[in-house]
Amino acid sequence: MNQVKRVNKIINYALAFLMALSLLVMSGCAGITGSKELAQTPTIASPTIGVDGVLRVGVDSTKVPYAGYPKDKSRQAENLVGIDVDIAAALAEQLGLKLQLVDVAGMSAEELFSSKAIDGIMDVEQTTSSTVKGTQVGPYILSGPALFAVVKSDKLPNVELSSLAGTKIAAQKDSLSSWSLEELIGAGTADQRQNLDAAFTALQNGEVSYAAADAVMGSYLALEYNSVSCVKIMGTPIGICMVVPTDNTQLADTLTGALRSIRDNGVLKTVLSKWFGQVSASVLMGSTAITSQEANSSGAPSTNGTQIDTGEDLPDPSNA
Repeated sequence: MNQVKRVNKIINYALAFLMALSLLVMSGCAGITGSKELAQTPTIASPTIGVDGVLRVGVDSTKVPYAGYPKDKSRQAENLVGIDVDIAAALAEQLGLKLQLVDVAGMSAEELFSSKAIDGIMDVEQTTSSTVKGTQVGPYILSGPALFAVVKSDKLPNVELSSLAGTKIAAQKDSLSSWSLEELIGAGTADQRQNLDAAFTALQNGEVSYAAADAVMGSYLALEYNSVSCVKIMGTPIGICMVVPTDNTQLADTLTGALRSIRDNGVLKTVLSKWFGQVSASVLMGSTAITSQEANSSGAPSTNGTQIDTGEDLPDPSNA
């Protein structure tokens, strides 16, 4: 996909998201437009956040589709668009706050936290060895090597990896997804293609029944292909979280509640559907519990004492 298509996609989906959210607002759901009509009483204040009435969130403009600048806009933070921008805006609105974006590309999260330049940062993998230290809130999206198929409805098909033994699945040569196919399904499964475009083209043309790619980037690019959607994450999904300073338990707890709220009122699904399509969004949203936990070097993430969300109240994504 060329750069023009990517930029156009960012603009088109940002506009589509705002239109969809306006419908949710008219239905009584929370919105993110920041208009006076939607103004709420802030639920948190300093010192939990650095500036009263404002949630300052760091996003990385080099990580499309999480965040990026449209080609025809200046590289100023207020012009940023992307998944992280939309979700941060939804969280701010849920908390009755205005959103201030900070482009953290090339910056140190630890230094930004230390200087109190931001309240939180988006797009951090939910792992114990995370390069960004702090309390992880989420996940708000799932990623990892995933399977893609042609799906001509909005219903997510049921795919069992065990049934795919001996099936040729298109994947970019020497990619993580290609290696995952060999490890999780069986040797010789990966139908090596020169790049992801070739793999998705083969899938769209019916040369193969499945393709493999990173769940997030693949779902974003799949919208350029007819009816191609993410249908299953292979192996253990990788959660993508927001991170706040370790010592700010109050902010972690508050954001965890806000993230659960935008999940339950449909805003999170709306964001993911507009960037990935409804079927892929069901996979990337998943049913993983939303909680806050501190990454550490001694093993599994440990909770910070907050109540754990089991995720049992989430709808079955296969019925989406």
